[in-house]
Amino acid sequence: MRPDLARTWLLLPGLLALAACSEQPIARVVDPPPVNGQADAGTPTPDGGVARSSRNNLRRKGPERLNTDFAAALSLPPEQVCNELGQYSCANKIHTVTLGGVEPYGSGLYEPLPASGVTSPIAVDRLALAACARRASMDIATPTTAVIFAGVALDASGRLASREGPEVRAAITTLYQRGLLREPTGAETTALVQLATDVESSGSPQPGRDWMTAACFVVLSSAESVFF
Repeated sequence: MRPDLARTWLLLPGLLALAACSEQPIARVVDPPPVNGQADAGTPTPDGGVARSSRNNLRRKGPERLNTDFAAALSLPPEQVCNELGQYSCANKIHTVTLGGVEPYGSGLYEPLPASGVTSPIAVDRLALAACARRASMDIATPTTAVIFAGVALDASGRLASREGPEVRAAITTLYQRGLLREPTGAETTALVQLATDVESSGSPQPGRDWMTAACFVVLSSAESVFF
């Protein structure tokens, strides 16, 4: 693992756990039974504040779809999202079974595993982290053709020139629009702006680059991104 990826991994220990990856349908959210034949519209359902799915049957994306979605969100060729030793696709060669795929020729595995393993979240994180690190490096190297972090300037010490500037907020909006196909909430924007301060206080030698990678990782590795 490259040093810049290792630093980003250590910066976000609480965000690297995508605990509930499973090929089994997520438990359905059921409305409470009506009272006296009528539903109680004034009593909120115990959903924990999580937005309800219109399908109530979410499933984890398989390796090919996950790789393709990350590539599309970051404008990367699918073969550049994540590679082992720079040669072997993480999604289609290294972590295929772990991510819910099949391997009929090498392992004789014709059906996906019935449930995800303990390494499945790590494999998802690796794909997201590798793709985000590549996009951040490309946007810094060629700012005139930046896809996500256009206009986000770094100062001489490698920090964001303006943590709360419009360019940073525009980059956060672009991340959510491209990664999750929606606008970020105010709280989500505030959290990613605060993340820049946290990265800088961690002692990173490249805090600006690491923030770009970490902010992208937060979006792509979220359950909203990994499930469909």
